[in-house]
This record gives sequence, C-alpha cells and structure tokens, in this order.
Amino acid sequence: MNLLKNIYSDYFRLPQNIHFLILLELSLSLIHVAFILVLNILLRNQGFSDPEIASFNSLRFISALVFALPLGIYIRGKRLKPFFIIASLIVPLTSGFIIESVYHEITPLIQLSFLLWGFGMMLMRVCALPFIIRNTTPDNSTEALSLSAATWSMATVFSGIIISGLDQLGYFNIGVWTLEFNERTTLWIITVLGFSGLFFALKIKENEPDNLSRKGKLFSIRNSYDWNLIFKAISPLILISIGAGLTIPFVNLFFNSVFGLTSSQFSILGSFTALLVFIFSLMVPSLRKRYGYWMTIVIVQAISICCLVTMAMMELYVGYSFAMGVAIAAYVLRQPLMHMAHPASNELMMNYVGEKNQELISALSSSLWSASWFVSAKVFEWLRLLKYDYYEIFLITAVLYSIGVLAYVFLIREYESRENNRSGELLPLTDEITMD
Repeated sequence: MNLLKNIYSDYFRLPQNIHFLILLELSLSLIHVAFILVLNILLRNQGFSDPEIASFNSLRFISALVFALPLGIYIRGKRLKPFFIIASLIVPLTSGFIIESVYHEITPLIQLSFLLWGFGMMLMRVCALPFIIRNTTPDNSTEALSLSAATWSMATVFSGIIISGLDQLGYFNIGVWTLEFNERTTLWIITVLGFSGLFFALKIKENEPDNLSRKGKLFSIRNSYDWNLIFKAISPLILISIGAGLTIPFVNLFFNSVFGLTSSQFSILGSFTALLVFIFSLMVPSLRKRYGYWMTIVIVQAISICCLVTMAMMELYVGYSFAMGVAIAAYVLRQPLMHMAHPASNELMMNYVGEKNQELISALSSSLWSASWFVSAKVFEWLRLLKYDYYEIFLITAVLYSIGVLAYVFLIREYESRENNRSGELLPLTDEITMD
C-alpha cells in the first residue's frame, strides 16, 4: 500500500503544465485509439479491401514524414503551446471529415483527410517530448515520460468501454427519431469528446525558453547537432517501428479475419489489455531506477517478442478450440511488456544525445516512426496482395523486433560506459577538494 501511495505521490507532484499536457494527449489519443479499434472495420463494412485499408492508413504517416524534421529544427528555443493548440483543433476536425468521407465512399476526401489528420498528430508528438524535458528535472522526467506513454493505455480503456457500451445499447430513441450506435456514430461521439483537448491546450502556461534560444548565433544543420550520436540513438527505433507498423494497425483485422472477433469484442479486449499497459507503465520509473535500462528495455521486449510469435502461430491452429484463447492471452501479455519499454527508451534516447539535440531527436523519432509505418503499411498491402497469411507477416515483425532489441543492447552498453567514465573523471577532483 505504501508503494502504491509513493507511486501516486510521484505522479501527483509533477508540474501542472505536465498534467495539462497529459490530459491533452489523452483527449487526442481517445480519437486515435477509437480509429484504430473501429475505423478499419467501418472501412471493411463499406466495401474497402485489406490493401485499400492499408493504403489509407499509410497516408496518415506522410505528413509526419515530410514535416516532422523541419518542425523539430524550427521549435528549437521556441514556445510549444501554439503547436498544441493547433493540434487540438486539427485532429478532431479532420477526424470528422474521415468518418463522413468513408461513409459516403469519397476516396479523394478520405485520402486528404488522412493526410491532414496525420499532420495534426505529428504536431502533438514532436512537441510533447521536448516539452516534458523542458518542464521536468532528472529526478522526475521518467515519471513524466511514463505518464505520457500511459495516456495511450488510458485512452484505450476509455475508448473500449465507450465503444462496447454503445454497441450493447444498440440505439437510442428521442421521440420519433432513432439514433443507431453503429461504427460511424460511435466514432463521431468519441471525436466530439476529443475536442476537450483544446481546453487543456489553452490551460498550459509557458514562458519563453530563453535558455534554449539560439538568437544571434549562426545556425548550421551540420554543425549545430551531434549527428553521430543521433544516428546511433535512432537506429533501434527504426527497426522496431517498421516491425510495429506491420502489426499494430492490423491486429484487429487479424482477430476479425482469423477468429471472427467483432469491433465491439476487440474493443473490450483492447480495454482490458490497455488497463494492464497502464499499470505496467506506472511501474517503469521504479523498475528503471532499481534495475536500469536492461530490465525496462531489453528483457521486457524480449519476452514480448515471444508472445508475438505465439499469437501469430495460432493462425495455423485456428481449427483447434485452444487457438483463440492462446492467441488472446499472448496478445494481452505482449501489449504491456512492449509498451513498458517506450518511456525508458525515450529517456535513454534523450539522455544519450544530450540537451542540444533533444528537439531534433524528438522530431526525427516521430518522422522515422511515421516513415517506418508508412513503409510498413505499404509492405503489408503488398504482402496481402501476394496472399501472405497474417502469421507470416507477424513473424517478419518478430525478426525486426529482435534485431532492434539487439541494437538497444549495444546502445545501453555505450551509454553506461560513457556515464561511468564521466563519474570516474570526477572522482579525483572530488578527492582533491576534500583533502584541501
């Protein structure tokens, strides 16, 4: 009980700006999660094929691919609140356009809406990480990053409950007018709830970051950043994000196609899984401080890869009664384990590259994540056209994950060695001062 109280106190003591940012992220994540859980099913019900669905999903990553890096360079030393406000407007508005264009099967509008929606989410992602680092200290940055990562889980829980509840309700009568709670209506309700993000964005109070300003100094892309450190830091992310893009957006299609789970059933499953993710994410700061990056990045991701392989292989045993239960259990275990590594790996990445590279590494990580998911969505589209089964695609993900985790091993070793050398260099100076 004391442990839980201490964990709660650590998160409660975070700066108010961080709390507002978390609520903003939660509002936009409600929409994002609902789209992942339901939109693919709506697209399928409207007659779109798996390759077409993958093609639409790939478009939301193009904006991040094009604009994330310039944005990361531009926001260096600038206030981030205006970008949060813009994101809180763009995401819900374009979500409405997506819903209606899918319902009316207007393909060009679907494509344009996905592009704009991805731009809004990119603004949120690129600015969130440097904002957290600016508004926290080394003592509470892990808590802030973990809570930020946990917003996805909280959003999944809330979205799943809303989606399942509306599905169970079925319809609502107001006089002679009947509102049917289908996929389209459900997405609209959650989109309206997502507009609350604008309120939290406006509540953020941010001063001009003078200490980060580079006014009066000649800026050079080549000389203003430590590119060697940056490339090393993002190399594991590239591999893992490509693998994730082959799996995460299409898990609902896997369970729907192989085991017949509906959007409502998968939403309940997603909510339960997200609750575990949320609980595990809150434990990350304590585990990281006690066991280091090895436990919170390498070990947990290695176990999650085993769960992914197990889930994928159940497609081969779909005719047996145990197959769906094992696949669900593997999915439920994999999600919290894989997500546990996100705040720890983000902290490692930001610490590894140093303060002057942090805005750029945040933009690069968002850009590369989006680029990787764009590539992955196209690869998934091609593989499905070539009649590859889901388990074969997920096994490709497992291989990419494994190489990415191995890359983290080398990165952690180098970072710890560098930090130990710095500590060793300070010891003689400390002894000398003590002797004087």
